[in-house]
Amino acid sequence: MNDWYRLCIILLVFAVQHLLSTREKPYWGLILPLLYLVTLTFLHTLGMVEWSMAKLILFVMIGELFLFGYWISGRKALYNRRVNELKQ
Repeated sequence: MNDWYRLCIILLVFAVQHLLSTREKPYWGLILPLLYLVTLTFLHTLGMVEWSMAKLILFVMIGELFLFGYWISGRKALYNRRVNELKQ
């Protein structure tokens, strides 16, 4: 896969994660981190990726940190938007 396609996919996933994280229900933002974990585990189990267990754990940890970071920032953005609406 071309590097530009990978970059576009990653940016799209982060944009969707931020969008889901700013919804009323906080559980929407947990969809992508869980889907990411399940997908990487599934790909490794089927042998579609030739990663060692350490590399898989590293990719899972880094990906989850980014996705949960976007989830937290989305929740803070929603909170700040609510506070600003109440001030007006």
